[in-house]
Amino acid sequence: MAEQTTDFKRQTAYKCNISTLNNGSFVKKPGWESNYLMTEYGDFSRINIMAVVVGKDENSLTVDDGTGSISGRLFERVEQINEINVGSVVLIIGRPREYNNKIYLTLEIVKSIEKEWLNYRKKELLLIKKVREMEQIHVEKKAEPEIVENASTLGSKERIAKLIKELDKGEGANIEDVLRLSKVSNGEDIISDMMMRGEIYESKAGNIKLL
Repeated sequence: MAEQTTDFKRQTAYKCNISTLNNGSFVKKPGWESNYLMTEYGDFSRINIMAVVVGKDENSLTVDDGTGSISGRLFERVEQINEINVGSVVLIIGRPREYNNKIYLTLEIVKSIEKEWLNYRKKELLLIKKVREMEQIHVEKKAEPEIVENASTLGSKERIAKLIKELDKGEGANIEDVLRLSKVSNGEDIISDMMMRGEIYESKAGNIKLL
């Protein structure tokens, strides 16, 4: 089965579970722009779910995948559900919509599938979730600032480290004393860099210690 279901000139139908849909926020766009459902895993205009039919009438279904239930309505090709009954396992391609603050689906494709596909989809969604979460962490993670050390910086840093050690009588060295006695113009920056590197830490408010 393909990773994502697509059609010519149509958006990707993203695989997800029903809980993701029910917890999403529907965004209605003006004009010809596609409406979409804003979820924790991205913005979905078209979805691909597998679930069990728990309710049916002549042009609509209610399905449940164990994470929640959702209703869907067919506006064309209603014959797709003629042979589908309550208890059937189905693959659905549809578009999320909202009515009275509740998410439902307009159904494009409804296809009966074997029950075994439900377990496969659960494993597949766990993998997709891990990938999406790793991508999100990668995007949000900020690059640590680069510290460029020249001979002057290294000498000043050694001076500050030596002062911290000498002034530390047990509870750490007072930062203001270290800056005043070191007479280093960029002392605050060096101390910040040392803290970021894990070379020193703030033992209490205003005091620092060597690690």
